[in-house]
Amino acid sequence: MGIELSTDSAQVLVAFAAYLVGVALLGYFSHRYLTRGAFVNEYFLGNRGLGPWVLALTVAATAISGGTFMGFPSLIYTNGWIMALWIASYMVGPLTGMTLMGKRLNQVSRICGSVTVPDVLRDRFNSPTLGITASLLILACLMVNLVGQFKAGGTVMREALRLPPLRADVAATEVDDKNKELVVTFRQDDGTELTQRTALPAATAVLLPNKTEIRETDNGPDHLLFHFQIDKTEAVKRVAFPPQQLRLPFSGQALDKGYLLGLIIFAITVIGYTTYGGFWAVTLTDVLEGLVMLAGVITMAVLAVRAVPAIEVERSVPDRGAGQAATRKVELHGLAAATEHLRRQDPQLVYGPGPGDYLPLGMAFSFFLMWSLMSPGQPSGMVRLMSFKDSASARRATMLMCFYFAITYLCLLAIFICARAIFPRDYLHEAGSEARGEPDQIMPAMARHLAHPLVAGLLLAAPYAAIMSTVAAFLLMISSSLVRDLYQRVINPNVSERTLKISSYVITALVGVGVMIGALNPPRFLQYVIVFTGSAMGCAFLVPMLLTLYWKRATRSGILAGMLGGFFAVVSLYVLGWTDSRCQRALKEYEQATAVAAARGEAPPPAPVTARWLDDTLGWIPGWGQERHDPFNPIFAAGVDTLVWGMLASLILGVGVSMLGRPDAEQVRRFFPELES
Repeated sequence: MGIELSTDSAQVLVAFAAYLVGVALLGYFSHRYLTRGAFVNEYFLGNRGLGPWVLALTVAATAISGGTFMGFPSLIYTNGWIMALWIASYMVGPLTGMTLMGKRLNQVSRICGSVTVPDVLRDRFNSPTLGITASLLILACLMVNLVGQFKAGGTVMREALRLPPLRADVAATEVDDKNKELVVTFRQDDGTELTQRTALPAATAVLLPNKTEIRETDNGPDHLLFHFQIDKTEAVKRVAFPPQQLRLPFSGQALDKGYLLGLIIFAITVIGYTTYGGFWAVTLTDVLEGLVMLAGVITMAVLAVRAVPAIEVERSVPDRGAGQAATRKVELHGLAAATEHLRRQDPQLVYGPGPGDYLPLGMAFSFFLMWSLMSPGQPSGMVRLMSFKDSASARRATMLMCFYFAITYLCLLAIFICARAIFPRDYLHEAGSEARGEPDQIMPAMARHLAHPLVAGLLLAAPYAAIMSTVAAFLLMISSSLVRDLYQRVINPNVSERTLKISSYVITALVGVGVMIGALNPPRFLQYVIVFTGSAMGCAFLVPMLLTLYWKRATRSGILAGMLGGFFAVVSLYVLGWTDSRCQRALKEYEQATAVAAARGEAPPPAPVTARWLDDTLGWIPGWGQERHDPFNPIFAAGVDTLVWGMLASLILGVGVSMLGRPDAEQVRRFFPELES
């Protein structure tokens, strides 16, 4: 498996390698902490010794993930300025989490010696069932989330490598009028043909074949430029040559060679330091990664604003001499120029509710609620709240995190508004077409575009750091659920510390390898996976944990009902959304096929009986049949986010079922001593 690298890519990798060496060294030194105390407490919780700066950076690095640096930028690039409203409340998420449960969760976990979130639930109600259920829910959500995170890591490393495209010739080019797509066929030296389909720049676009250009780099042909006539204007469509591919020996599946190499490098790095160093490896590397992320986004924001092409606009300027307003041409630069570029591409990129009515006012309020409540409802954040040293550390860390999040997300917003101005359609997710773009690629593409290769390597380390920190935290949580919550506390309570140590190392490594295999065929749109798993965990754990910590009347049955109710409410709405998308697509394809058959005088195709039956049966559900930006989007019943319904289900079931029973008096006295007379 030969690897060809350009000079630029080699320089990028040199800078990137410096960051990876730092991570490896921190993992090595972190391993020494594991000898200081009880292995489980050190490996999974760091002996509850985090100060304010370390706590702030580790929570921020865990919360800021591949979704932040890959998925969120792709949504900014696709939808424009409306994403500022979409993400606004995430900046106060740390404050919400610390206010709701920080001090009390830390106190309760110390009372019972809990190391994990399932530990807290199990010990508070003396219920193994609660602990096992919580562990299984965490496993289900995090495994799905991790596949998306591994995809993001492989994608960043693919851009760092940037292997030359496949050596091939253009065999044929045609326009598919039915699907409004450009079809390009490439032929390799061995005669094998590959076909790429991409949406036309407009439905009325006419290909100008004599103007097609082949652009080359030092490594040969890189991409094609196709020219189209759209009414009286001319548009250009960029189509890249196919990437080098590698066929897997067992499945026969052909994968992008650069992505596969990037995935392997990412997996080896993150699995290695997490397995070897445990909590302290994750925490100390979080500090490094948090600083790298902050420096990276600030640097990229400055470079992106400077890289936007200047644009002239006509502005009304008061003419003091004549006493009237005059029209003059003004040249805009930076973010103002980027906004004007977006306005000319599509005014909906600048004004609400965004393209395709992306974020109506009701959904905007829902998302404000979603981010501010989903963040404190994540078990990974709860673990960090169990690990701080004292209340003063927690308060200072909370304010630091709010500032950190505000700077990070405002910079990201500016960077990718500029990206849409610099690359108007190159990475656009073209809904309604089988030829979807690669919007998650826009972050690494911008890093390579904005700076010298050595600097680009350091900029690419920012999204890579975000992904690594989240993956490491999630790997450790999955390992703790399997080793601590299921094996030690259910299967073998008398297990020796040596066996626990070996089991923790092996399970962490095996989970990482398993997720890497799952990431060989990853989800297309990363951010929707992040939102799904985050919503499911937030609805499963936030309300039950608040009831656990503050309500002495809560019972184990009520908490169990609240966890399962919130989780399945979210999952059900996503299943309904996916079903609706499939139904509407089948019905639309049937209508199109019927119209074509009628025009040709042919018999109509068979009707989609199942899709029609589901549409008739479920059409009463609020939100059914509405346009969805991705098939993975849920049903937004009554125009609000799934988190609202999940939280309501969790609250109603948690409180209602608890009121039907009686709490354990001894457990109440243990965790609410102030109630004793």
